Amino acid sequence: MAGMVAGSAVATAGTPAGASGPSDPWETWAKQHTVRVLVVEKIQYKNGELIKQVEYTGNDLKAKFGIDRLSKVKIAKMPATELPRLYPKGAKTLASGIPLIRTYYKTTVLTTGDEPYPWWENYPYLPRWTWEKIEYCGRLFCHTYYEKADPVNLVWKGGTKDEVKNVLKDAGWHDWVVASDQYIYDPPQYGGGGWEEGDDLADAYVGFTGRYHVRLWVIYNGKVIGSAHHDTSVPHGVDTFEEGEDKVAGYYSSPWSVCRDCMYLYNKVSGKNDGYATIIGR
Repeated sequence: MAGMVAGSAVATAGTPAGASGPSDPWETWAKQHTVRVLVVEKIQYKNGELIKQVEYTGNDLKAKFGIDRLSKVKIAKMPATELPRLYPKGAKTLASGIPLIRTYYKTTVLTTGDEPYPWWENYPYLPRWTWEKIEYCGRLFCHTYYEKADPVNLVWKGGTKDEVKNVLKDAGWHDWVVASDQYIYDPPQYGGGGWEEGDDLADAYVGFTGRYHVRLWVIYNGKVIGSAHHDTSVPHGVDTFEEGEDKVAGYYSSPWSVCRDCMYLYNKVSGKNDGYATIIGR
């Protein structure tokens, strides 16, 4: 990878420095890593836990990565009394130990652990997306891949991660919460740690009926970045990133300064994220 140190260019709100398109390196890279897969979701309730197993199969996996399947598992502790609210038509089935199974096709972006998108070489010189682990397990070994997950929508310029967290903790947020793991790639050649797990904070430990949730990272140049959203009921999904971004930013006042939607990160999610990040300075 070419060794260009990250820049500091900032696009103010309303000036996205060129819409994401064919000339955007991310779009070219993402196209090369896009696959269409058949998804099989299996949801079970067992011993007080909701277990969601997901498997991907399809010709694109074989063509691009030489594998026939990928899989991941998410587990959430949950009282049985929550099942009727979450699965009105399937609660009795789950409670009896019978799984619910759903199949569908989807298009997603995947990469190997040694081929991350080189955001540090390309404007705006910040990670645009978080990533989730998904695995291929053969007879002799397992190999980790990464799937594009959530948009980055917060950037702190100045202040340490502890100082950033203290503002949220003082507002009643929890520093250790039940959440799935997400990652960003921080280039080791500049002092980063490679694939780094996010530091989770939320306004509820579990959030059975929903909650606000943010993941934080410190990248190699010292900036703190975050991906904030509002969770739906357990098992958590995202209903909006914008409200999460605004909720977190709203806690920061003097000596902090807030520039809402101040940097375009080319990571729009239709109906959920406008592609702009809020910058919080100190």
